[in-house]
Amino acid sequence: MCNYTQREYQCGHFRWIASKWCKDYTLTHKRCQPNVTHFEYRAEEVCGECKPKTYPAWESMIKRPKGE
Repeated sequence: MCNYTQREYQCGHFRWIASKWCKDYTLTHKRCQPNVTHFEYRAEEVCGECKPKTYPAWESMIKRPKGE
């Protein structure tokens, strides 16, 4: 089984980050049953999905097609 760290963010979302891949995964790249070995609570952070999008100042100079 692959070892994972379960991370909980301030926004309430969870993420599972692989800390060690098992031998089967390194050979086949097929995911096996996860084994959560560590838990982290990040009270001061929100996940990447909830973070506000920030763009550099020069972003407004780029002409992009509508809808992107």
